[in-house]
Parts: sequence; C-alpha cells; structure tokens
Amino acid sequence: MTTRGNDLSGKCGACRRKVSQGTGCEDCGLWFHWECSGTNGDFAILPWYCNSCVQAKIIKKQEETILSLKRELELARTEIDLLKGELNLVDNCPEEFRTVSNSRRKLKKVPSSLDFKFALTSRFETLVMLEPQTDGDDIDQPVSEAKPKRKILVLGSSHGRGIGQRLQKAMGDAYAVTSIFKPNADLSNVTGDIGKLCKGFSKEDQVVIVGGPGNSLERNLNYQIEKDLSDIAQKTSHTNVRFVGLFWRHDKPWINRCVREINLRLERSLVEVGAAHIDAIDVSSILRSEHTVHGLHLNPRGKDKLTRLIAESIKGRHIPVVMGVQNHFLG
Repeated sequence: MTTRGNDLSGKCGACRRKVSQGTGCEDCGLWFHWECSGTNGDFAILPWYCNSCVQAKIIKKQEETILSLKRELELARTEIDLLKGELNLVDNCPEEFRTVSNSRRKLKKVPSSLDFKFALTSRFETLVMLEPQTDGDDIDQPVSEAKPKRKILVLGSSHGRGIGQRLQKAMGDAYAVTSIFKPNADLSNVTGDIGKLCKGFSKEDQVVIVGGPGNSLERNLNYQIEKDLSDIAQKTSHTNVRFVGLFWRHDKPWINRCVREINLRLERSLVEVGAAHIDAIDVSSILRSEHTVHGLHLNPRGKDKLTRLIAESIKGRHIPVVMGVQNHFLG
C-alpha cells in the first residue's frame, strides 16, 4: 500500500498532517509521510507496518506465549501431584513389608526387593507400578501368613495416569493394584497384552480399562469398537472387567457426537458378545471443570471422581452374575 506524488486524502498516522507523499501500513491502513515512517521512499522494505501495529503483534505473541506457559505449568503441577502420590504410597506401605523381627527381637530392614518399586519414565513411555515382591531367603523369621489380596490391574492410555495410586488408596489393603498406562495408545494397543497380564486372575480380581477408544476414534471417526470388545471379552472371561466409557472431548468438541455414539454402542456390544463379566462405567458426570485447561485430560479433581466411580463399581459387585449389562449410557 504505497504511493508517490499522489494527492492523498487523510492525515498522517504519526504527525496528523495531510499526506501527499508517503506509504501505508499493511495492517491498520493508515498513511504516513516518508519521513514519519522512516522509510525515506525505500520500496525495498515493503510491505511496511507502523510502530503501533508492530507493538500490537509483539504483545499478541507474548500473550500467546504466556497462555502456553500457563498450560505447561498446570500440566507440570499435575505431574508433581502424581509423583507425590506415588511417593506417599511407598512411604505408607504396610509395616510388614518394611521391617520384620528376628529371633533376637531386633528390627531388621527388609531388603529392597520387598519395597514398592516404580518404573517412572517420561510421559511418552509406559508407567508400571509393580506389586511388592518377597524373597523368603532374606527373612530370618517369617511373618504370619496374610490372606491373599485381590488383584486389580489398571490398563489405560494417558487417561490412566495416576489412577492406580488413587485406586489403591480407595480400595485399601485388601487389594493389590498394578497400573500400566501407554500415552496416546489406541484401545487395541492398551489391551494388547491383557490375556498374559491377567492370566492368573480369578473371579475375585478385576481388570480396569481407562482410555484407548478415544485415541482410536480420533484416528478414525468410523472406528468400530465391537471387534476390540470381542477380543477383550474372550481373553478375560475368567475374571472381571470394568470398562470406563469415553470422556467428552472439550479440546475437540466436534468429536463428541461420535463419542456419544461409541458409548451407546459400547453398551449394546457388551450384551451382544455375551460379556456378562464386563461392566461399563459411565463418566458423563465428570464436568468440564474437572478437565485440564486444554480440555483433553482430567485434572486431579476429575481423576479423584473417576477413581470413586471405579471403586464404587468394584465394591458393588465383586463376582458378577450372569445377566445383561446395566444401562449406564442410555439414561
């Protein structure tokens, strides 16, 4: 937007005098004298932007940077809360796993093989919380034999991060919770090893699936959940499964129509494949305020609510009877 030698109507954006020769700002459209713009008639620097528009661009960029940093800060705080929870779980593990009494009644530190172990890796890798392991050769005087704990295996995508620790606290010492999550994994990847992982499970135990279908749906809006459900049902017929429904996508609301359809088909499919041992858990009560600012994942408050929903489902029915699956999503 330039001119030279023309009689221009309007005033200079800097000195407010009439402009007869000058250049115009590409953003705001105001005209400036050559000397006021600092271009001195040099066409090589075009397109040209006035100082006000340049400053506005800088401010906008800084605001975007600040917003991005705030989101990263919230994610970092969530990560810290999860790590604190994991450390608290180690500190609060039962006394018999940390110390035993020898024949002289002196306390002896149990070898590290009895401690809770965590493989903490980056957010892009699998997080596994292993159950405490024992080695009888390292104990001078064995403690009294405890009642075997019921087992809970939590499998999930990034939505499963931190659920294992929370669920262990909610279910108490009668259960031993193992958590494995694979960020950004689809359902077939999340449950790929489910048969091996729950091989020793019984009807007293539970497998909880948190996330996976959402990633499958995002990659293919025509995703059919029935095939994955049939595979899961066949590999887990000897135990119980709690299948968490799809979460609303507040970051991509246009997908929510498909999310609702998948949740409805999930309910119907469990009946069609005869999966009486699988219960669907409705998560429609989880609010927008219980998601992160970005809108994809749950914040700590949302994960607390999800944990309560899972715990209530498990405590409500330890050994499922042969019947149709309750209608969680049609109400």
